[in-house]
Amino acid sequence: MVLAGHVVALFLIVLCPAPASADPEAIARLFVKRVQAGDVAGAKKLFGDPKLRSQPRAGDDAYFVYESGESRNLAFLVGRPFDVGPLSMRESRSEWFIIDGVLYAYVTVPLSFRPEGYQPYLLPPQTAFGQKMPFSAFMNFVAAPESEMRDVPLRLRPGVEPGLLPPPGPRVAVPPPPAPLGARPAMSSPGGFGLLGMPTPRDPASVLLPSGEALTPEQLKRLLPRLRRSTLELHLVRHGRLASFTISMFEFNEFVVTTPRGEASLRVKW
Repeated sequence: MVLAGHVVALFLIVLCPAPASADPEAIARLFVKRVQAGDVAGAKKLFGDPKLRSQPRAGDDAYFVYESGESRNLAFLVGRPFDVGPLSMRESRSEWFIIDGVLYAYVTVPLSFRPEGYQPYLLPPQTAFGQKMPFSAFMNFVAAPESEMRDVPLRLRPGVEPGLLPPPGPRVAVPPPPAPLGARPAMSSPGGFGLLGMPTPRDPASVLLPSGEALTPEQLKRLLPRLRRSTLELHLVRHGRLASFTISMFEFNEFVVTTPRGEASLRVKW
């Protein structure tokens, strides 16, 4: 009888659905809604315990500002109007699900941007990171933006006028941990925003004509590709049957931009 009771209990544990409050799609919708509203503090609360997931060295704040240089970045969405399409979701279980009850959910969130509203501009990597660019190279990018796949979220900007990003601050080095007796001392590692070895976004650098003159912001706006739609995927995890789902990471799978020759798709591989 005792054994039968344990079997029944195990059967119910395996088959019982998670509580409605832990619905991954609802959490994903809330996260996107908070980002859109500029509620960064509220959005960060939906991330899981940093001990159980990877996190930028500067913390979750790095996901929401350009100056962090974090390539997985939401800065172009924070406080901006955009449309959210129907969500889709798939789930998987841990290999030890019967014991640990760990569930994984992957929620796909289609985002679209209206021409009459907010459509971020896609900068070439050089200008996005503070390097001047000849007009011929700039026009090659305009003709084929899909040829440049690096750091796309950091290159999507609401405008091209100076003043969006703060001037670069000093690089900060985190003191290394003490080395064991007799061991070679460890090197300092950078911390905070503007990490050494990482590209740091800047206000758009000049695009230079053969005459040496620079394109004006209005001229840049007329030429630059603009974001039409994107696909955001949120990865969530439930650590145990009594826990709620939390966000462990996110990534963008695709960006579709409009160009003078039509639409171009940039499929991102992380």
